[in-house]
Amino acid sequence: MEKIQSEILRILFWRIDYTGALVDGGISTTVRSLISELLKMSHKVFYISGSRAKLPGGVNSYFIQFSRFFRNFPEIFSFPYQFTSTKKGRKIIENLLPLNFIYQVIHDFNFSGAIVKKELGLPLFLQADGVQIWVKQNWGKLFFKHLLKWAEEIQWISADRIFTFSNQLKNLLISYGVPESKIVINPCGFDPSMFHPNIECQDIKQKLNLFGKFVVGFSGSFGYYHGISFLAKAIKIVSKAIPNVVFLFVGDGAYRAQLDETIKQDKVEKHTIITGFLPFEEVPKYLACCNVLVSPCINNDDGTEFFNSPLKNFEYMGLRKPIIATAVGQQKEFFQHRWNAYLVEERNPQAIAEAIIELHKDPDLASLIANNAYIDGISKHTWKHRAENLLKTYYDLTENKI
Repeated sequence: MEKIQSEILRILFWRIDYTGALVDGGISTTVRSLISELLKMSHKVFYISGSRAKLPGGVNSYFIQFSRFFRNFPEIFSFPYQFTSTKKGRKIIENLLPLNFIYQVIHDFNFSGAIVKKELGLPLFLQADGVQIWVKQNWGKLFFKHLLKWAEEIQWISADRIFTFSNQLKNLLISYGVPESKIVINPCGFDPSMFHPNIECQDIKQKLNLFGKFVVGFSGSFGYYHGISFLAKAIKIVSKAIPNVVFLFVGDGAYRAQLDETIKQDKVEKHTIITGFLPFEEVPKYLACCNVLVSPCINNDDGTEFFNSPLKNFEYMGLRKPIIATAVGQQKEFFQHRWNAYLVEERNPQAIAEAIIELHKDPDLASLIANNAYIDGISKHTWKHRAENLLKTYYDLTENKI
C-alpha cells in the first residue's frame, strides 16, 4: 500500500468505441471512477477517446474524431476507425512517454492496443466487459464473425493482464481461450462521496409527489438482462398489498417500450414513475427517496450465467437501503440472504413482490439488511478499492511487490 501511495505513475486510458451522447453508462462510469481515484492518489492520467467524455479535472485528454459516416453501419463502423485511432494514438503516446501502462476498454474490432504495445513495448491492460463474439451473437447482430474473433484474440494475446468484473465473466473468457493467468477480477464499485446515507432528497419527493408513499426503486439502463419486465409484473401484486406503493424506475433503454406496455396492461400507471435518463450526479437523490431498492437481473437465455457486475448493487449499498436481488451470478456471491440483501428467484414477479411486502411489514429486517449492506460496501466495494487493485496488479507485474 505504501508503494501505491508514494510512486507517481503516468497512466493512459484509451477508448476506441463511439459513445455519442451516452456519457453516463456503466463503462463510462467505471473508467471515470478509476481515473478519479488515481488522480486522488496524485498519479498522472491521460485519456484518448473517439468521442467526448465526462472526466474529472486534471486529465489531459485527446480526441480522435470518429467519422459520422461510420455511425450509419450497425457493426463495422469501429473497424475503419481502428487504423485512424492507431496511427494518431501512437503519435500522441510517443509524446507522452514515459508511460507506465495503457488501460484500454476492449470493444468491437479493437486491435490498436496490441499494435502500440508491440511497437512501443508498453504494458497493456484490457478491461473486458464481455466476450465480443458472444455479446454480438446474443444481444446484437454479427456479420463478420471471423474478423471480430481475429481482432479480439489479438488483444487477448497481447495484453499483460485482462481485468474483468466477475467470476462468471472470467469463466466465459476462459471458455473462449483466454489464459486464466492473465485474468484479474475487479468488480464495479461506488463513490461514497456521491452515494451515502445522508443525501437530502426533499425536493425530489416534492417534485414526484412521494411524501407518504412507500417507494420501491430501480436504477440502470433498461437492458434485457436487467430483468425489469419481471419487476414491472410485480407492481400489480404489490399494489394490492401496499396501496401507497410507488415504483420508481431511474433510467431508460431498449426495454422501455416493454416496460410501458406491462404498466399499461396491468393498469398500474398511478403506482409507477419512470424518470428517463438522468445525469449521473442526479441519480443518488432519486434513489435516496426509496424505501427499498431492487436488482432483478436474470441469467442469459442461452444458459450462460449472468456475468455482469451491476453498478446499482454497490450504489445501493452506499445509500444504506434494504436491497432485493435475484440470486444470479455475482449477486448470489456478494449478497447473503436476509443479511445484506433479500435474495429471490430470478424471473419470478411473485417472489419479488413477496420480498417487497415482507420488508414493508418488517422494518427491523429492512434495517438489518440496509446496515449490513452499507458496512460491506464501505469496507470492500468503493472505487478506491478497485483502483488499488489495478495498481497492485501493475506492481506485481513489474515485480515491485507492495
